[in-house]
Amino acid sequence: MTRHWRPGVLTRLAVVVAIFAMVASACTSDDESDDTVATVDSGISQADLDAVADQLADAEAQVSALEGQLASAQVTTQVVQTGSLAAAPAPSEIPDDGWTNAESIRGGLFLDAEFDSSGPDAWDIAEHPRVYFTSESYQSNFFNDNELPEEVGNFAGAHVIDAYSKEVIASGLYDYGGTVTRGPHGVSVSPDGKWLYVGWMAENDAGDRFGYVAIVNTQTMLMDKVLRQESYFEAGTRSQAIHHIQCWTRDATGEDYCILQWGFGANGGPHHILMPNDNNRVFRSITYDDIKPMGHPFTTPTPDGEFIYVSMGANWIRSQHGTPAAVAKYELETGTHEVIQGTGGHPIGITHTQDGKFTYVVDGHGSWLYKIDNETNEIVDDAATGIAGPYGICLTWDETEAWINGKGEGTANLGNSMSIFDLADRFRASRSHGNTPFYLGGSASSVEHCALHPDPEVQEIWISNMKGWETIVVDIANDEVAAYIATPNNGDTHGMAFVWYDGGWDDGMLMGDMGGPKAQSFQDAVRANAEAAAAG
Repeated sequence: MTRHWRPGVLTRLAVVVAIFAMVASACTSDDESDDTVATVDSGISQADLDAVADQLADAEAQVSALEGQLASAQVTTQVVQTGSLAAAPAPSEIPDDGWTNAESIRGGLFLDAEFDSSGPDAWDIAEHPRVYFTSESYQSNFFNDNELPEEVGNFAGAHVIDAYSKEVIASGLYDYGGTVTRGPHGVSVSPDGKWLYVGWMAENDAGDRFGYVAIVNTQTMLMDKVLRQESYFEAGTRSQAIHHIQCWTRDATGEDYCILQWGFGANGGPHHILMPNDNNRVFRSITYDDIKPMGHPFTTPTPDGEFIYVSMGANWIRSQHGTPAAVAKYELETGTHEVIQGTGGHPIGITHTQDGKFTYVVDGHGSWLYKIDNETNEIVDDAATGIAGPYGICLTWDETEAWINGKGEGTANLGNSMSIFDLADRFRASRSHGNTPFYLGGSASSVEHCALHPDPEVQEIWISNMKGWETIVVDIANDEVAAYIATPNNGDTHGMAFVWYDGGWDDGMLMGDMGGPKAQSFQDAVRANAEAAAAG
């Protein structure tokens, strides 16, 4: 074994030798023989002097030996160099495609294709100006022996329902190649009603899977762009499947935004905020480096559009007992956020009161509801939802109740009922509606999201049905199911958006979705009803 000697060893030995030499010099006299006793004032005897001389001789011998070994040894030298941190390498050139920018690259969102989306109108807008959009994907009605389809599997689709007659008036199927491995979940529509966002995950012949979002022209139901997600995460590159999508208008600027929320389970992200009026370019990416840990992909903007509440968590957090998860209150203007702790283990559904004062967060695994004071950013109330595995949440017109989808999250994911929760008198599952949870019937299975109908005269909540083949409509004034609207291609449903085209195609308005009311008129009406209810 080769020894690596350190120069400090020789230095210390040399110092010892020098000390011994100094002592010997002090203890002897040039005019005295070795046989005489020293007469210096130090009082050191000749015997002490001899001992020091012997030690000096030993030290000199060790120095000689070490010098010999050092001459033939391999010496390891450690070099420490100081200097300025080198500049980061220049980013790759941004394509001149009119869409890609630095934020889209940072967040791993890419323009995969563009199409000519012009064509004939998908439906008669004068005959059906007020509509409801929802997705359509997995053909889950193979459970129904009477309607067994020829082929069962995933596909990418969306359809449009008249918000009053409840008839399906248009639909679109999107084949972008490859095999669809996960059909559309969330869908949404831009605040001006021009663009429909619908996504899926597909696998190519090589076995690679990629997550896509199609930006669809609502007038023709044809694809205009296809975006692909792929980014670095946890020591590798991954492509997530799209989950939820929501759109809104920011009051302070009047600018429109849509947020694409990627991922499933408790391992979500990234999220991408698009600007529909800027060619649907990325305004800002929210990555794991911005908010972490980023849990189930559920985000909801506040009524004024200034903040986005983002669920936080992780697989290991979801499996814990207690309330280790959180939500991030993300400020749109600055891109900064505050963390609000203690929202269960798996926060999913998020909605707000229309005065902006409170936020409600559903914990899907703990089956709990949390109320956040938006001024103090603290939880001010919490209670059991009254249903297993809650997911989506809708507030009634006067915000005195919350209707909560019982998906069965964390169990068999076959929930078919809703909990009715008292928000006004006592913060708990309601006792004024007879037997609850409220059974939905029909093909209800793994019910996920809900949206309040924007017309106060209608008093309905529309519900998505992940393992059924219908949209379910509930009459909340009479506690009964008002309709089951079959999907046009035997698929299930997920996200939703109510859109009014009262002035035609160029005058569309997103009214509301699974996050709550989005149009100013809708928000104002709910706020007025809530104030009246609170006043008694």
